[in-house]
Amino acid sequence: MAQLPLAQLQQFRPGKSFSFPKRKFGTKGDERSFRADWCEQFNWLHYDVGKDAAFCFICMQCEQQKKFLASTKREPAFLSRGFTYWKEGTAAFRKHAASDFHREAIEALIVLPSCTSDVGELQSAQHAAEKEKNRKMFMLMLSNVRFLARQGLALRGDGDETNSNFIQLIHLRTNECTVVDVSAWLERRAYKYTSPEVQDECLQLMALSILRQLSKSIADCPCYSIMADECTDLSNKEQFTICLRWVDHDLMEHEDFIGLYQVDTIDANTLFSAIKDVLLRMNLSWKKCRGQCFDGASNMSGARNGVASKVIAEESRALYTHCYGHALNLAVSDTIKKSKLCKDSLDTAFEITRLIKFSPKRNAAFEKIRSSQNDDIPSPTGIRTFSHTRWTVRGDALESIITNYTTLFQLWNECLESAARLDPDVKARIIGVDTVMGDFKFLFGLKLSETILKITDNLSKALQATSMSAAEAQHVASLTVKTLQDMRSDQSWSSFYALVTALQGKLDVDEPVLPRRRKVPRRFEDGQAAGTHPERAEDLYRVAYFEALDLAVSSIQERFDQPGYAMYRNLEELLLQALRDDDHTAAMQQVTGLYHELDAGALTVQLKALASHFASISSEVKLSVLSSYYSLCLLQMQ
Repeated sequence: MAQLPLAQLQQFRPGKSFSFPKRKFGTKGDERSFRADWCEQFNWLHYDVGKDAAFCFICMQCEQQKKFLASTKREPAFLSRGFTYWKEGTAAFRKHAASDFHREAIEALIVLPSCTSDVGELQSAQHAAEKEKNRKMFMLMLSNVRFLARQGLALRGDGDETNSNFIQLIHLRTNECTVVDVSAWLERRAYKYTSPEVQDECLQLMALSILRQLSKSIADCPCYSIMADECTDLSNKEQFTICLRWVDHDLMEHEDFIGLYQVDTIDANTLFSAIKDVLLRMNLSWKKCRGQCFDGASNMSGARNGVASKVIAEESRALYTHCYGHALNLAVSDTIKKSKLCKDSLDTAFEITRLIKFSPKRNAAFEKIRSSQNDDIPSPTGIRTFSHTRWTVRGDALESIITNYTTLFQLWNECLESAARLDPDVKARIIGVDTVMGDFKFLFGLKLSETILKITDNLSKALQATSMSAAEAQHVASLTVKTLQDMRSDQSWSSFYALVTALQGKLDVDEPVLPRRRKVPRRFEDGQAAGTHPERAEDLYRVAYFEALDLAVSSIQERFDQPGYAMYRNLEELLLQALRDDDHTAAMQQVTGLYHELDAGALTVQLKALASHFASISSEVKLSVLSSYYSLCLLQMQ
């Protein structure tokens, strides 16, 4: 500690020749007195002869001049009452010298009046060291917040903050901080930088910094696309998710999550206003928007009042596209839901999976029967669960039920034999499933649904390829439609019906029968002709077979027939036709008709140069060159 100007303090500091009175301490009657050498060791001491007590002269002066802060915790033993416990004198004086109370008095009376420069920097060497400690500890806390946020881990605990990821990570990294004892820091009552408010503020500052960097990068890029979707969170609030996809000057694509936008309603005007607000905050212009990708809901993709139409009104070159995978999923869902036979079969199949997969006891019994049976029908896999959202992955689940058909019959029999231990509701469900499985109608609908879903599953896997282009996706979808259309023939029907009847004979399922003929209600009668009724059960199922195929074809064509897909296909065909030296006049007119900034003459010259260069390079680099030129073509549309 710096030496104090004693001439200014004028406190009484007795010498060694002074006779100090003695006090008795403890039960043994030990006598002790004030020691003169204490005044040499602690030059701020003041001895009051009348009270035989020691005071801190600096603290007394600071109190008289009212320079202490209102929140400062006083020490009466050195301020007003006086210190007399000579037995612990040295330890008590050292503790007082290191206290914040004493340091504040020194700063107020001695350090601050002598400062001629910035007070915050020149208060004392101790103050500068304290600032350095605080800065290093704050950087430690900030790095912990960044790490946990980067890894998607929770910062705070469930009521007990001492076991939270944030605090435990601080303890783990104690060896990194050599300036201050981390344990002592965490025991402080205030200014620890560990509160939830500080954590949230740090996260917000980091998020804003990232958004500013993204805003600058996207603003410098030639073009970008908007991707958005709405959903309801666990707190029953509508959240609007917004992402931006953009291409940099190195022809590298980026896809960045911008944030969640809480909205009161999900009508088109509200969602469009949210998108406009995000672009305004990101300082992005509509002129660089070249695409938009939303779901197929009417509020998003509506031709008149949807968000897509409002975006196109702002920028006509922002083509709307619906995700291929989502469009296919909706097409399959429409097919199954509109076909009553397929819908009823899938409802029963879903009930079968619930009875097995939601009961460990029945699942164990099923596995035991499956492993011990030696039937002609192999059962390589168990029952697979249904996905609640993805319809294009249910083909394998239906196949697993058909493969384990005999095993399921045995399982239901064993469950019903122990019916006394079954819940009445579960017993009724098992009886219902067992009865439906014995009906040919269920087996036919199950096999028909499996056949359609297997075809759409293959299309879904193909569309998920990272190298899939718009033209290739359209081509693969058209092949799927053609496959379904080829199945709509008498020959395919005969083969399918023979397959189902063969399964019916092996699986102990009832013969197909016609339903009881019912009279048509009078309100449905129109004209004098007699109503038509199938003469055979095969004719009845033939109608259902062709109906399901027609629904699948029409649903896929409807979902994939979009103007945005067609324009992207024209862009790719323009490049491919130019490489093959084919006539690309029609594609050129369609592309330049939408992107008016393109010079048809200059683009034609560039395409000829591309064809010449493409013919001279090796085959292993042709794909990358084509991808680069395609991206370059997109960059010219800014």
